[in-house]
Amino acid sequence: KMSTIVCAISGTAAENPVFSPKTGHVYERGLISKQIASTGKCPVTKEELTQDDLVEVKSNKSVRPRPATATSIPGMLTLLQSEWDALMSETYELKAQLDTNRKQLSHALYQHDAACRVIARLLRERDAARSQVAQLQDQLANSAPLSGGAARQDTETGLTPEILKKME
Repeated sequence: KMSTIVCAISGTAAENPVFSPKTGHVYERGLISKQIASTGKCPVTKEELTQDDLVEVKSNKSVRPRPATATSIPGMLTLLQSEWDALMSETYELKAQLDTNRKQLSHALYQHDAACRVIARLLRERDAARSQVAQLQDQLANSAPLSGGAARQDTETGLTPEILKKME
């Protein structure tokens, strides 16, 4: 048989129990914290008490004690109804979050696809420009020189003496 830890203030099973070695009682942390904050005394023994006097009691958090309302069939039905309502509320929130995440993922995939298309277009344009440059270089290299192998004088003139005189 499993025993439950009962709060000295409320008389119900404590979900977050603490023990006071000074008074020898077990309390629900929230209740005794409020009492210490307001009066600084234990409500049962009226002894002076501080937060430092409380020691946390290790308990199994996954198995919560059954509340007193769970001892009758109507109480059990009420508990089941509230649990069902909480479950449906959580399911709705999860579905809404899933829908939001799907929309975000869809948008991100669309942006990725558009970026890939732009990159592919730029690569095609780059390759076309490279091939044009290669063709022009071939044409330039294969162009026939003028008579006697002398290169044309006006292809690259640079700064002629006439231009230098005008600059001065």
